[in-house]
Amino acid sequence: MDDAVAVQLHANGVAEVTLNRPSSLNALSPELIEALTVTVRQLDVSDAARVLLLCGAGKHFCAGANIKAMLDMSVAEAVRAGFTGCCHALAQVEKPVVAAVQGYAVGGGCELVEMCDVVIAASTAVFGHPEITLGTMPGAGGSQRLPRAIGKHKALDMLLTGRTLDAQEAERAGLVSRLCPPDGLRDEALAVAGRIASYSLPVLKLVKASAYATFNTPLEHGLPLERASFHRTLSFADAREGMEAFRDKRTAHFRDC
Repeated sequence: MDDAVAVQLHANGVAEVTLNRPSSLNALSPELIEALTVTVRQLDVSDAARVLLLCGAGKHFCAGANIKAMLDMSVAEAVRAGFTGCCHALAQVEKPVVAAVQGYAVGGGCELVEMCDVVIAASTAVFGHPEITLGTMPGAGGSQRLPRAIGKHKALDMLLTGRTLDAQEAERAGLVSRLCPPDGLRDEALAVAGRIASYSLPVLKLVKASAYATFNTPLEHGLPLERASFHRTLSFADAREGMEAFRDKRTAHFRDC
């Protein structure tokens, strides 16, 4: 895997994926996007990884797209390559993805956050979509996922003015799951990811798929999908193990089956 992305596999199945260009605030260079794309796709099918934890090296999570690289790209090149300025493959990961956010998460960095499932943020984190100030707009889902996460009016306030949200406002708006002190961010994020990783992976995938179905289908179609997935879990050995462990007042030992 490319040096632009560092991976640490923990014994509990948490794959810690770090954007590793701190000197450029982890800006999304073409090299970093490609490395992250390859990394998340490999981890999504790896037996060793159960949950992905996305972090940024240094003081910031991700300062967005590499503007210099975009200046040298023609419209034809962007269309031909399906260029988004971000790693849209992250949104296709079936396993749970936790983000640990410190410092800036703006532009493509904010889009990465929006693609994650659980967002743990330092109390000093900053979120924003400044694309409008550059005469452009999000290209990897920012105008689609942000309104779904925080509502139309708050999202359009950000998208149309370029203003940022501090961590506290982002949590109140629903963009952030939990806040913690900056010096405790990694430990908190690892703990959350570790707790998720302790559960049955097939069920985790079904829960994630069912939750996201609400954004892609009308409610009357999403409810039967959820019910069918729930019924599937009742055939799992992990479901019997979990319920028996509850009955017997012991810790469940899931086997992913």
